[in-house]
Amino acid sequence: MERKIRKCNQSGFSLAEALVGIAVSTIVMTAAGFIYNNFQQTFIRQINHNVIKQEVRFAIHALQLDLKMAGYKHEDAANGIQRAVYLTDSSNIEVGEQIEADIVYVCYDSINNNNTSSRKIIKYELRKKVSSNVKKTVLMKKTYNTNDCVNKSDANEPNWEPVAEHFKKFRIIKTNNILNLEIEMEDPGEKIVEKYNAAAFMRNTSY
Repeated sequence: MERKIRKCNQSGFSLAEALVGIAVSTIVMTAAGFIYNNFQQTFIRQINHNVIKQEVRFAIHALQLDLKMAGYKHEDAANGIQRAVYLTDSSNIEVGEQIEADIVYVCYDSINNNNTSSRKIIKYELRKKVSSNVKKTVLMKKTYNTNDCVNKSDANEPNWEPVAEHFKKFRIIKTNNILNLEIEMEDPGEKIVEKYNAAAFMRNTSY
């Protein structure tokens, strides 16, 4: 019995086909990498954008809360508020109305946990996160417990407390009883800069 052997004609890719395949694969992989990188960068930008949005909300909320209380005198307090708001430049020199200030002091009375009145001064200033940093990017505040809004008498020097980060600019301008805030935020990747404006009405002052 004769065994029949079938011969199959198998041929591989020609050089031209192989080169075309490599070229197409390269184009597809390059396009996929480009799309992935763009998607990743967009995702990171969105995260950073959300970060500065959140930080500026914290900052404006804290500032407006204290600035609106400026000048408030509790009924149990013996003396009035001598100076509700005090604005200075970066050299701690006092500035007047319609002039940009870098630092703000706010004085008012508050109620303690034991239901007694106490006077405090809140100081807001843009500072460095660490001393080795070049830029001042963190909004910080100090809270002085005092009996004198002008001289901070009987007040111990408190520690700085961070309020919000990623600041590029922080300015306050006083116009009558209104304090206008001018803020610029920069994302952690230093690619997005956004400007914000807010205002606080000093309802407890008569000047």
